[in-house]
Amino acid sequence: MHRQNTAELKLSVLMSICSRDNAGYLDVAIESIVNQTKSADEIVITQDGHLTQELSRTVRQWQQKHPGLLKIVSLPENSGLGVALQQGLNACSYSIIARMDADDISCPERFEKQLQFLQDNPGIAVVSSWMACFEDDPDKIIFIRKMPQKHEHIKKIARSRNPVLHPPVMFRRFEVEAVGGYTDLRRNQDYHLWVRMLLKGSKITCIPEPLYKFRCDGNFLKRRTDLKHAISMITLQKEFVKIGFISYPRYPFNIGVRISVCILPVPVTRFIRKKLLKL
Repeated sequence: MHRQNTAELKLSVLMSICSRDNAGYLDVAIESIVNQTKSADEIVITQDGHLTQELSRTVRQWQQKHPGLLKIVSLPENSGLGVALQQGLNACSYSIIARMDADDISCPERFEKQLQFLQDNPGIAVVSSWMACFEDDPDKIIFIRKMPQKHEHIKKIARSRNPVLHPPVMFRRFEVEAVGGYTDLRRNQDYHLWVRMLLKGSKITCIPEPLYKFRCDGNFLKRRTDLKHAISMITLQKEFVKIGFISYPRYPFNIGVRISVCILPVPVTRFIRKKLLKL
């Protein structure tokens, strides 16, 4: 059988943007994609509803710099990340997909290393990496967010918390589509996806090095310590009971832990993330 090398593999990058995103951060994010040691073959950007003039200008500027590289999917109104990612996934041209958020940075060798890993491990469906977290300056890392490397460990901890860092994942498209892709959840759509893949038998792993820089500022923490996030976690855990992923006795325990985190003041949450959990 012919063995492809990474130069032959075609790669789509999947990103979603909305009016709340920062145009300057988006510019840096796209630049980090363009400057990879293994270039992406396309960048699929779902515009989730109306964008600001600054965001639209940034997208146009990159289209002019690299004609044909960006593929734009426009949604008439904001539909949430789950719908936006699924619409973008439908528009991707290639079988290997790399996720990317609009305010983060991919380290230069990220795509090359993840593609090589998928080539060397044909049984793996999803590979993520650790994340170097920063607040304002990408060169000042405040902590490294780590996740387990081995599939069996990932499967075990998935019953209590999200076991995969979503922004730096690269996956095989057919494996994600086999379980229905992203659902219309506005939050936790990635956690829901990983659980469905684990139940189907898909293998998930993580490269134990930070190939991605994640913007962990006050806005990020606020989004994870509000009532909406708590409600979304309750909904998700109910779904996990329904599909048989967790037992009913575990359900109240998971809810209690997640709600406790959601109601903590932001400074306390920041301390826990930095000093204790690295989550």
